Amino acid sequence: MNRHVKVSGALAAVVMLAVMAVPAAMSAGNSGAQWTFMVYLDADNNLEEFGVLNLEWLETVGSDQDVNFLVLMDTYSGVADLLYVNEGSSESVGEAYGYPAEVDMADPEVLEQFVVNGCNDYPAENYALILWDHGGGWRGLCWDDTTSEETGESEFISMLELRDALVDAKAQTGIVLDVVGFDLCLMAMPEVAYQVRDCAEYIVFSEETVPGAGFPYDAIAEDLVAEPTMDGMGLCEVIVEDYGAYYNALPGWVDWTISAFDMEYMDDVFDAVDDLGAELLVSLREYMNYIQKDVLNAQKYYYPYNVDLKDFAMNLVADDAIDSPALKAAAEDVIEAVEGGVFAMVNSKLNQDSYGLAIYLPSSNDGMHHIKETYEEIPFGQDTSWYEFVLMFSNWSGRTWGQE
Repeated sequence: MNRHVKVSGALAAVVMLAVMAVPAAMSAGNSGAQWTFMVYLDADNNLEEFGVLNLEWLETVGSDQDVNFLVLMDTYSGVADLLYVNEGSSESVGEAYGYPAEVDMADPEVLEQFVVNGCNDYPAENYALILWDHGGGWRGLCWDDTTSEETGESEFISMLELRDALVDAKAQTGIVLDVVGFDLCLMAMPEVAYQVRDCAEYIVFSEETVPGAGFPYDAIAEDLVAEPTMDGMGLCEVIVEDYGAYYNALPGWVDWTISAFDMEYMDDVFDAVDDLGAELLVSLREYMNYIQKDVLNAQKYYYPYNVDLKDFAMNLVADDAIDSPALKAAAEDVIEAVEGGVFAMVNSKLNQDSYGLAIYLPSSNDGMHHIKETYEEIPFGQDTSWYEFVLMFSNWSGRTWGQE
């Protein structure tokens, strides 16, 4: 899904070349830094102008003795380079790594190497990785248009590839990232968080589409530099607060969300969803129509098959027509797990029933009756009972109403 864009036009290629084409010797950053803040900025697509804008926002603050801002930036009109962000400008530090060069930002090995280089060559007490581009929730992230045009295929990082990149980077560095941020649409899902388990302490992401301008990097950078001793939870809270403040101040932007999740609760969410899926599956014959109603009444997003997990569970608990203690207990466990894990959240006017995590739940009434074949490959769905439930639910023929 594209970021939601309200402005048109693109900056000339010469702007990008002026920013990135001057190689310099590799910098080790600032010794004794508290944070290395890495941005995997995949603007090799129609988001190029926003990539330029976000880099400029980072440059209004720049690195200092406590914070290293490191950006791997690829654009549609130019090539990729590794940039060390200073106040007012960015220095190319890519020569030792083979940059500037055209790379496939949809290649998980490019992501893996960026994380490894950032952690090894720009050491700090804490590390943040921001993934920047289009996002499609569990369907993938980081599309690279130049490579797609060359191959004739849609090139992006899948959930399996995301996992491989982060696990391999951790194996090479021994570092668990403090924060992984998804400056991408529709990524706040357990199906996505599950792929980051054991590789990050905290994640920050959106259930809804992300506006074209993305994270307000100037405000985030300013807050981080002002208080570099903050921990990963603190940085996530800053991102959520700054994001909410930025879009709340813009007239007309009323359809966005942002939330932060503590990965210590990943097992709790996993177990709770596993139990809920199993109970829903055995309850379909008796309660199919009521479950369908509770899905339809839950908060949804750009893709109508993305349903807020806690809101759906709350509907099940409150549904007087469902008389299954086991099903309601499983739904209550989901509510508790989501409430435990989501520690920061801001929602816009149109998303007040959002609680920080959406889940894949296609309904017969939203025009997407059949489960997408690719969901069969999603580890969270397969490792829990959720895929089996969704498969049966989306193809159930016993509905007495709501059938398309």
